[in-house]
Amino acid sequence: MLDDSPPKKFQFIGGEVCLDFCNTVGGKRGGTTREKLHSYQDFLDWCEQAELVSESKCALLKRKAFEDTNKAGSVLARALELREAIFRVFFTIIERAQPSEADIALLNAELAKSMCRLRICANQEGFGWRWAEEPAELDEPLGPLAHSAAQLLASDQKLAHVRQCRGENCGWLFIDSSKNHSRCWCDMRDCGNRAKVRRHRQKRHTI
Repeated sequence: MLDDSPPKKFQFIGGEVCLDFCNTVGGKRGGTTREKLHSYQDFLDWCEQAELVSESKCALLKRKAFEDTNKAGSVLARALELREAIFRVFFTIIERAQPSEADIALLNAELAKSMCRLRICANQEGFGWRWAEEPAELDEPLGPLAHSAAQLLASDQKLAHVRQCRGENCGWLFIDSSKNHSRCWCDMRDCGNRAKVRRHRQKRHTI
């Protein structure tokens, strides 16, 4: 039976879909983390909210996943492996180091599996890229995720402004598009506010 419980609600603060995908883990890698994608259905709910798949495509893929739970589980494992590789690549770049060949190879492997689904099509502005709608495959969302990461890596301007939240127990990634590129927090209302409260308390204790 398909799970008809309300979908989880996800936050999107990364500025690029690949970074928002990395942010489906709460906390900091290497410390206490909170996994948010416990099932293929969770993954699809995130994909729908990220506008990687339409509502109708999401429903179709959920039905296909119900019919082949083993394959759905395998695709989820691939998705999480891709997510962690993407995170390590960008975290390493933030630390001004070179990403591992293994992580780049994993990203390229997913690109190789999915780029055949890209199509050129006419639109109101001329021509643009779109992903083929058919056939509907359980691993369909992995292509746009890998493509997003590759495009970000190839954009020197955006790549230079990839940041990690400075929250005490937050490892979320984002593009710093602030005017003077001084953004420190994933969300000023969340980690930023907690840091502000912490500084205020520390100041009171030192008085």
